[in-house]
Amino acid sequence: MNVVIVPAGGVGKRVGEHIPKQFISLGGRPLIRHTLAIFEGLPEIDLVVVPVVPTWEGHLREVLCDYGKDLRVVTGGASRQESVARGLEVVPPEAEIVLVHDACRPFASRELVRKVLQMVQEKGAALAALPSRDTVKEIEGEKVLRTLPRERIYLAHTPQGALFKTLQEAFSWARKKGLEFTDEASLLEGFGVSVYVVPSEFKNFKITTREDLELARLLLEQTEETDVRMGNFS
Repeated sequence: MNVVIVPAGGVGKRVGEHIPKQFISLGGRPLIRHTLAIFEGLPEIDLVVVPVVPTWEGHLREVLCDYGKDLRVVTGGASRQESVARGLEVVPPEAEIVLVHDACRPFASRELVRKVLQMVQEKGAALAALPSRDTVKEIEGEKVLRTLPRERIYLAHTPQGALFKTLQEAFSWARKKGLEFTDEASLLEGFGVSVYVVPSEFKNFKITTREDLELARLLLEQTEETDVRMGNFS
């Protein structure tokens, strides 16, 4: 059994909307509905778990009333790490692989998800990451300290994941140590697990700001126009 946890517990104020950004309308549907559609059509995924902002649980259940995949909605935590931990609590013990994907990355391809799954099967832990196209500087204040080797710099995306038992053990370790990490890959690294990279896609960006949202709307319009021209109406 393969499971995806989609943490949707944040409020995302940088977008500038009055509602959590995962519920902002994108092409007439809440943003999170587009993200969850990625996994809805993947036979390799057996269960989707969504930790959500407590006050928005009812709304999310309404949005997903016709979702075509086994789905569990749980109460999210105060941080991403806590939300994922709560999601892990409802993962069945027979699960083999657990992936985590940001609620506000609606354009990841299903092929990318498959590649991350395959890498986890082969190596035990993996993440999607994008090679940096720019020269990267480490700075302090306004002063450049050094230039980092661009060929070794990758930008962490999702999905990320690991074997279920490994992820459980890593989260338990972090909780006991009182440690907080920004993503699952860094938590696994801290636990001593080697994490392997699957090249991500430029369109797999996270919607964080108003500019990101406008770009997402433009990309969705272009995708829908292409589907109409090619006769892809499903």
